[in-house]
Amino acid sequence: MFVFFATFYTSEPANNPGEEEIQQWVRAARVGNARAARRLYDVHVARVFRAVRGLCNSEAEAEDVTQDTFIDALGHLNRYAPEKGKPFMLWLATLALNRARKRHLGNKRETATDDAQLHLALEAKPGGLSEEALIRRRTLLTLLATLPERDRRVVSLYFGAELSADEVAQAVGTSAANVRKICERQAANLREQWKGSEP
Repeated sequence: MFVFFATFYTSEPANNPGEEEIQQWVRAARVGNARAARRLYDVHVARVFRAVRGLCNSEAEAEDVTQDTFIDALGHLNRYAPEKGKPFMLWLATLALNRARKRHLGNKRETATDDAQLHLALEAKPGGLSEEALIRRRTLLTLLATLPERDRRVVSLYFGAELSADEVAQAVGTSAANVRKICERQAANLREQWKGSEP
């Protein structure tokens, strides 16, 4: 499942810093250090995008939600209060989910239709992905759109943003055990549907 979500954004940084280093960047960015703010963006942008892509109707909408999330987060770092066991990425993912949900409700968009899926299929190749990767991406998005909203959020945060079950549970307001059950059930469900959609 992680492999399929990886096709949503390919410019992941080569080395992922630890939470301690991220917290140093947060403190520096709070006092106006633009380089630290840029590092926070560079390290987290791919995971935030993957977390919201399955909740949005297009690449462009997911990019807008991602950018709005970072504008909000980096412009209001004083609202972020680090807590033990709650990484900075969890705060970003929560902001991103709320932005995606507000956008969806504000636009009163329905679940993806055949027309929306056709539009996705016609989108330009993002990031120079291979045709096979684009087909996997479109298939996964189509399958994700069939999941109940809560399950789609859980799957997107767990596989897309690569949050732990405990972190996802905090973001969506459920238990870690329930997150694991949803991910196990829906991953199996998506794999089964995936097999059925192959030519």
